[in-house]
Amino acid sequence: MIYLEEKFNLIPASPVTLEEFINFAQKQLVPICERLGSRLIASWYSNTEWFSQVTQIMEFDDMEALKSFRMKASQDSAWGEYSARLEEFAPERKSRLLEPLGPVQPKVLHKAIKRSQRKPLKVYLLATLEVAPDKMSEFRTGLEEAAKVFPIIASWRPIGGSPNEVIDLWRGMDFILDGYTKGYEPPVDFSRDFFTQLRQIAPKEHAELVFTLPYAQLR
Repeated sequence: MIYLEEKFNLIPASPVTLEEFINFAQKQLVPICERLGSRLIASWYSNTEWFSQVTQIMEFDDMEALKSFRMKASQDSAWGEYSARLEEFAPERKSRLLEPLGPVQPKVLHKAIKRSQRKPLKVYLLATLEVAPDKMSEFRTGLEEAAKVFPIIASWRPIGGSPNEVIDLWRGMDFILDGYTKGYEPPVDFSRDFFTQLRQIAPKEHAELVFTLPYAQLR
């Protein structure tokens, strides 16, 4: 799988602008994605970096599927109208390509999406880690074990740019506020040892709450 991550800084940054953007995306972006073959798997907003910053994640089977989407979009009048209006909403934007990190397969995310559509969570934890040089192999091994215990539903790394950056998406507000959710209660020793080892492998981590938007698949 290949993922296209897009970040938008809405102007002016306000709840009213965010609501207008949601309506705009529902009416114009969603039908285009369905018609041109892109899966709009996630969209959320956060106030951590910029107030009402929106992130969208599109999923493609492979690089050829992404190229096909871009070719179709370049010839699609509705996409042109969407892009022009998007420029008004968010003149400051950035995008990058992500790939899944092996231990957390896309099927885990797909399962979480289906579950969220039955019972929306609305709030997730997004963790961005910087793995120490030459420690990625150890990080993968640790992630494989952690994914058996912690509610990690996606793990990505940029295809270009920083080779040591990892983006993990965790499910569950209960996990964040009240401890571990039912079925995800690791032994205390495991938790302590896990984070001790993690900081040796990935010394830097940034974590933030993100709030899902209703027009994408993850709820």
